[in-house]
Amino acid sequence: MNLQWLTNAQLSVIHSAWCIAHYPNRVHSSSDAMRSAAAELEKLASEFNTTRDNFWEQLLTLACVADGPSDLAKRLSARLGGSSGTLPVRLVAALQQCRIQFERSFPKFATEIPLRSGPMRQLWEAYGPGLLRLIGRRTGEDVAVEQASAVLVQPMLGGFGYAHLSGNRIHLEALLTHAAPELPESLRIAWLLSQLDLDRPEYSEQINSHRLRSVAGLAMLPAILCAGEELELSRFSPELLTRAIELWYCPTMGLTAAAASSVTSLWWETYQASRPKWRVALTGLDRLLPSP
Repeated sequence: MNLQWLTNAQLSVIHSAWCIAHYPNRVHSSSDAMRSAAAELEKLASEFNTTRDNFWEQLLTLACVADGPSDLAKRLSARLGGSSGTLPVRLVAALQQCRIQFERSFPKFATEIPLRSGPMRQLWEAYGPGLLRLIGRRTGEDVAVEQASAVLVQPMLGGFGYAHLSGNRIHLEALLTHAAPELPESLRIAWLLSQLDLDRPEYSEQINSHRLRSVAGLAMLPAILCAGEELELSRFSPELLTRAIELWYCPTMGLTAAAASSVTSLWWETYQASRPKWRVALTGLDRLLPSP
């Protein structure tokens, strides 16, 4: 895999707002003004003709390519169909306020984020290629895309990462140390990257697009932990699977981490015993997860 390492201030802004909106009690490095700005952006999600999850997903996706808040608002409105009335103006204002409050909360971001990228990149280069090869053996497929981007963002949740399935891109918080020694950062990076190819019709045509992120995230966890065990980085167990779901904020279709771990462990045992095609296995996991 040809992996390009990047930083992006605007994505860090949107990432911070996303974290505050989704996990307000777990974010401790934000001011009241920053929380208010994120809350205002969150309110606007209901005014677009889409789901809350898709609103934020599109914001995160477009943040990397847009040239500032105005361009981001324009691109988002064009994609989601919210270009009438005062909504575009209010969206620009909310995005600008998020940016202002982010810069006030993290005034050294521009100088600190490049320093954080070196250790992350070195860690990946040491273990990443080996992990991806071992994951391919476990799944029976070469799930690694040929090219991808890893965008490092300001830490807000102590180790959050997001796989942009449609864009061959991940973004992840640039930690200087492992969030948990038993789950080193190389595993988290491999977990995110291994999901990127799963939006191909070969794998995803039988899975509802709104469920794909949960299915992809849960499906790759056992393979990641087993690969990590072979490299003596980690081990596979139901307890550590639960810990990974919690620590890496894996979406679970409303299940608790323990319940999601139980379902995924049972599915993995069945898969290991019969070894069907990976696309068949993914569909099987989807059927085990709760319906909306």
